[in-house]
Amino acid sequence: MNTLKRTFAIVLCLALMITCLVGCHEKGEIAVKIGDIEFTSGYYACALVFADTEARTLVEEELSEEGDLPDEIKYWNYEVEDTDYVEWVEETALNTLKELAAIKTLCKEAEVVLDEETISLSDTNAEYLWDTYGYSVLMESNGVSEATFKQYMEDSYLADEYFEHLYGEGGEKEITADKLTEQLNNNYVLVNKIEVDFSSLSEDEITDKRNQFTAYETALKDGSRAFEEIYLEYNEISSEDHTHDEPAEGESAPQDYHATVLGNEDTDYASDHFETAKAMTVGEIKLITLEDDAGLVLMVKKDIAADPYYLESFDTMLRQDIVGDDYTEDLADYGNELKCDVNTSSTKQFKVKKIEYPETATTY
Repeated sequence: MNTLKRTFAIVLCLALMITCLVGCHEKGEIAVKIGDIEFTSGYYACALVFADTEARTLVEEELSEEGDLPDEIKYWNYEVEDTDYVEWVEETALNTLKELAAIKTLCKEAEVVLDEETISLSDTNAEYLWDTYGYSVLMESNGVSEATFKQYMEDSYLADEYFEHLYGEGGEKEITADKLTEQLNNNYVLVNKIEVDFSSLSEDEITDKRNQFTAYETALKDGSRAFEEIYLEYNEISSEDHTHDEPAEGESAPQDYHATVLGNEDTDYASDHFETAKAMTVGEIKLITLEDDAGLVLMVKKDIAADPYYLESFDTMLRQDIVGDDYTEDLADYGNELKCDVNTSSTKQFKVKKIEYPETATTY
């Protein structure tokens, strides 16, 4: 479970990329109250920028389909999901707060709380991002404190905790072990693989790589070499220096550290090679030439069900795969039923077009 929490923390931290807005507001000033849950101006700003980063991504994706991205994009000149850009960002920010209010309210009713270990982990990750990844520049340059960032982070952990309360082992809507196993086996595969991209190689270098990969394929098929030996050689890693991190106490580790998980297009592990790997038999070796002769992939199919690590470490992700949008839709419905009071004198100072992304801050 520690591994799961740490994984979700990292995925969420990278997703938020929260900057905040230039504006003057009193410390602790309440901007939005939903049900009995109050959100400060700084917290509202975080939600607004989170919505803005999402909107920017959607605009960029649409522009990319039409051709190369322009050097400078006036995002608010575009629509997002057939809605005015600014309107979409503001509505999404408020909906985010409604969902968080729903989570906080439901957790209070169900007596779901974060344990000290999780709170400590949340604080540690927030501090790491703040001090190391430039979040302090993003935040402080726009008037949002580290404390607000930490609270936003902690609330994200609470959302995961409530999901576990509902759908985890022993939960009100528990998903059975059989369904988890079925989800894993149907939508994920495990392989050993090495690959090469030809785009930056000369013709002679491409020929050398073809010969090298063909030799690897032959050696694997006749059993003269193991994959790990090939992996180390290809990546120029000395066998004497090659080590694996030992799992922390209470945590497990994969049986094969060089194995790679591939998932179908609807998973977080989506891979173009999933269908090919899925059709292979366990132990089968295949050398794949990429479309348009763009490179090579050498794969060895493994049995993901044979290693208990994946069912354990993917537990929450598999439950989320199965639940789909039901969880967030239920939260949205509950949040929309709560009375929502917006203090416009506090929120009007935050303008979508004024959101700043300082160049000196680390971005992803």
